Amino acid sequence: MKDTSDKSYIFNIYSLHGFTGSGEDFSLLNKSIESQLEGLSVFINWYCPSLPGHGDSFDFDCSIQGQYNFLDEYIKTRGSHAKACHETKVCKNILIAYSMGSRLGLYHAIQQTDFWDAVVFIGVNPGIQSETERGKRREFDKKLSEKIGKHGLAWFLDYWKELPLIKTQSKAPDDFYRAMHERKKSLNAKGLQNSLVEFGQGVFPDLWGEMQRIQSPILLINGNLDVKYCEISQKISEAHTDAQFYAINDSGHAPHIENALTTAKAITAFLKQRLI
Repeated sequence: MKDTSDKSYIFNIYSLHGFTGSGEDFSLLNKSIESQLEGLSVFINWYCPSLPGHGDSFDFDCSIQGQYNFLDEYIKTRGSHAKACHETKVCKNILIAYSMGSRLGLYHAIQQTDFWDAVVFIGVNPGIQSETERGKRREFDKKLSEKIGKHGLAWFLDYWKELPLIKTQSKAPDDFYRAMHERKKSLNAKGLQNSLVEFGQGVFPDLWGEMQRIQSPILLINGNLDVKYCEISQKISEAHTDAQFYAINDSGHAPHIENALTTAKAITAFLKQRLI
């Protein structure tokens, strides 16, 4: 989106990808959001980092605190809203986070209650509430990590893309889908192992009771085929005083990849309503 002198808003949008993903996974969504905000006096700064365990950051600390520190430092050094804003323009900090990235985004939003002006979670889970079930998930992720170490990255990527939760991503445009999987070939196996055992759902704390600390409006997005996460989002929307839930038809766990246009329409409607 080209900047012009009549623009009165700056949206600093931070997009956090899912496990095995990258910031480029948001490219379809970004283009659709820009198109739908055209003509509304909005200039967008996109910040789409590769999270610890992924991309060039595979040797970073993947623990909960390490992930938080990474994002906090990234915001300060790469995406500082103070650098982007102008005294004649209204600046808004917006989070769009998917799956693993939504765990990090949720954790950050709970800690930094004054930073975010709007939060969009795609496939978020505030935590496994049963300690027994959380222990089972830790054990599952540990064993999967060991299998990655034994069988290698190529084996894992073949396994991962066939999981029912992931397989619906094949609904994405063919060229995007091929490019996305080509990017995954450059992932580091050790980085993925670290991410699984240090930042998987089994080690992530139960934050259901902390959700009300988030002061910004929340949009919860899920594909309607992702029944489990739709139920989670519905539960969050009923419990949080300023959260709304939107289901994207004919989509699974990653609607921003599987149906970027409709997902962008839901997000832009939310941003127009709450920020403009």
